[in-house]
Amino acid sequence: MIDFAINIETIYPGMEVCEKIERVSAAGFRAIEFWSWHDKDLADIRRVCQERGVSVKAFSGTSIYSLCDRAHSQDCIDWVRQSLDAAKMLGCDKLILFPNHFTPNGCADFRDRYSHTAMLANITHTLTRLAPVLEESGMTALIEPLNNWGDDAGMSLTTTAEGADIVRAVGSERVGLLCDVFHMQLMHGNLLRSITDNLDVVKYIHLADAPDRHEPGTGEINFDFLLRGVAESGYAGTVCFEYFPAGDTEAGFPAVKKLCDSISK
Repeated sequence: MIDFAINIETIYPGMEVCEKIERVSAAGFRAIEFWSWHDKDLADIRRVCQERGVSVKAFSGTSIYSLCDRAHSQDCIDWVRQSLDAAKMLGCDKLILFPNHFTPNGCADFRDRYSHTAMLANITHTLTRLAPVLEESGMTALIEPLNNWGDDAGMSLTTTAEGADIVRAVGSERVGLLCDVFHMQLMHGNLLRSITDNLDVVKYIHLADAPDRHEPGTGEINFDFLLRGVAESGYAGTVCFEYFPAGDTEAGFPAVKKLCDSISK
């Protein structure tokens, strides 16, 4: 059965994290996701989540090192170890890992050091080294292919097919693929088949409309068709709404809830 979450990082701009949790809880959401953990008061997040009956599904395990940069493979692993401790504190069992880390000017760009093939090999290398750590801890890492438009032109892993190949090559149940339909639509489209052809490794899905990354119904993606197909395929992981509201945050909630209700029936 599909379970739903909402990313609190992108909604209620300017609001403090714990107040966001309280607001989404009042709106009926029971699971959340966010980005970085090191700049947040985890004890406060845990307290508010426990009070509100909200679970933390996932957050970012990437900081200032990139999976695609073999020179910092050990640094990536060390940061993930710290992130695992943070996840345990929050009762969370999934970390999201990016191919390239982000800087104030976009993603870190290693194209002057590595070929595209080498960067994919580097990602596979570090995830393979990381797999025993994840298996020992009972945690799951999710690799997320992203788009390489604009300031993110150096992004190394950008397609679902390449992401799935990497996960299969690593060969651990504790390493999975995150399919973000916004990035998928920008990079290659064919959303439903790209997900259902890779159900053996897809463990998490992000939803936002394209091309502007707003809530469902504001762009070109047919979410009714997509989610119905995903549900009928037998997918039983998390679907997380990770979008930037087109206007007032709560004005976008009805479209989100409508989709959740249509799949939950």
